[in-house]
Amino acid sequence: MGGVPKTALNITCWPKADLELSILGDIIRGGTEKAIEAGAALVGGHTVDAPELMYGLSVTGTVHPEKFVKNYGARPGEVLILTKNLGIGILTTGLKFDKISDAVLPQLVESMTRLNASASQVMLKYGASACTDVTGYGLLGHASEMAAGNDVRLKVESSAVPYFEEAPALVAQDTYTQAYLANMTFLADKVTFHTDSEAMRHILMEAETSGGLLFSLPAENADAAVSELRAADCPEAAIIGEVIAADTAHIEVY
Repeated sequence: MGGVPKTALNITCWPKADLELSILGDIIRGGTEKAIEAGAALVGGHTVDAPELMYGLSVTGTVHPEKFVKNYGARPGEVLILTKNLGIGILTTGLKFDKISDAVLPQLVESMTRLNASASQVMLKYGASACTDVTGYGLLGHASEMAAGNDVRLKVESSAVPYFEEAPALVAQDTYTQAYLANMTFLADKVTFHTDSEAMRHILMEAETSGGLLFSLPAENADAAVSELRAADCPEAAIIGEVIAADTAHIEVY
């Protein structure tokens, strides 16, 4: 939304019977480092005994009440920009079953721990009309919210979408998350595919973890925005589609 984080509060569920407390220290330390990198002060937290490990940060921040960017409001004639590779959900699932190479793990970690701060700054600088992060609902799930907000049609060029190179091979091995199945059902009447690539269909609907930003901005600003994103910390940033006027919201994937 273009906001600036100010404070962060740790929220942790910890299975103390199964995991060493020192591991919790490593997790808290990593979260603290990222909060500081984002410019937020860590102000405490809560830890409860639970059967499953969970960790997150409750964050407060500031944003101008007349200048925040919503997850809808994309205007016909604008283009769509994606700032990170897709495929994290597929590859992390593959990791659980020893299906990925040693070389790809550092790439995954780098992507998931990369803040969207620079991407947000560029988005604001070049006049984004709408923006969403790409997380559990996948690229198309979050894009459908952007389309539905003001009834526009989004045209996505699948060949332009950046993704981790090992993702298609894992899809061919039936590697997927349960979220993918739910997303596929949810998007059944919201997306029309004009591509024969089953791998790309899957990648576009698969859940992401700590994904990048998807935003729309005026076409005349797109090349400069992508150049600045790549020069900052988003080397995968790419123009992946356009916004088209329509009577009803829909997504077309080519």
